[in-house]
Amino acid sequence: MSSSSTFGQDQDTLIQRLGADFVKSPQAAGLSIGVLNLGKAGFYNFGITDKETNRRPSAATRYEIGSNTKTFVSTLLAHAVLEGKLKLEDDIRTYLPGKYPNLTYGGETIKVLHLANLTSGLPNWLPDKPELFQQATPDSIPYLLLKQHRGYTKTNFYKDLHSVHLTAKPGSMPRHSNVAAQLLGFILETVYEQTLEALTARYITGPLGMTQTAYLMKPGPTMAKGYDAKGNPMPYMMLPDTRGSSGLSSTTADLIRYMRLQLSETNQAVILTHQPTVCTPDDAIGLNWHIDKTAAGERQLWHTGGTFGFSSYLVLYPERQLGIVMLANESDPLTQNRLVVVAKQIAVYLGQAKN
Repeated sequence: MSSSSTFGQDQDTLIQRLGADFVKSPQAAGLSIGVLNLGKAGFYNFGITDKETNRRPSAATRYEIGSNTKTFVSTLLAHAVLEGKLKLEDDIRTYLPGKYPNLTYGGETIKVLHLANLTSGLPNWLPDKPELFQQATPDSIPYLLLKQHRGYTKTNFYKDLHSVHLTAKPGSMPRHSNVAAQLLGFILETVYEQTLEALTARYITGPLGMTQTAYLMKPGPTMAKGYDAKGNPMPYMMLPDTRGSSGLSSTTADLIRYMRLQLSETNQAVILTHQPTVCTPDDAIGLNWHIDKTAAGERQLWHTGGTFGFSSYLVLYPERQLGIVMLANESDPLTQNRLVVVAKQIAVYLGQAKN
């Protein structure tokens, strides 16, 4: 266990206890927590990042952040809108190579906005071949996906996009879709004539000094190893076609910088991503940010992420100037929920301490 913060002893003790309890779970490996509270940052690290060497995590340990990547791409989208590169209400087919008459339903077309608020109706994966996984064991699925996507190019993606059949009107039904995020990344590359890597460096990681955040970053001494619930090492999600949906790796130190930007809500692109665009019975959705309220009526923006061997959670409370990032190098159906529970306990306690 290690920590570095400017918080009070009681707050540090609580976070240290919660983190220590988290990694006591049989399936857990390592955990890094970053807390940004009223401008002050705290870093807390638990467990191990490599079961062979027993290496300990730090604020500089890199983790895959999975779908939290989508909030970065949405920030790029907001910049594109503000610069007049495209409009949220544009038909996505304006920016696609060739004709896609299949990307409509009931007279409604998929708009750029729908790619960023979960309502495009696009499938979760391309190629969309669920039959390949019906007889697969859970342990084998990551390797089947890697095999399926090895050498899978943007050209392959656009070809498979012709085979998509929508089953609901775009804009009507929020549903997780990696394909939507991938396509949004490709469209941004088209309108800017730059790579997603270059755009992210230009608008986010460069200005914020996020030197340890990148797409498909090659494993190195600061990169944690990912594990499944059984403790088996998992492959990194090195899938070039999924950069826009889940391709980033980062650290708690870098994500504290990212949360400073998000919490300030002075940047016009950030403000745009935080505006609700569609409502569900449980929450609202901005540009890839989930938006809801706590029991105390406070606005809360959040996103989770998962890859083959990593889980993450990022939550913002703008009115309280509080942000929490949770990074774990283990992935199973319950890990993200466990991260949410720990973050909520931290947020509740800090709210009580403030009062």
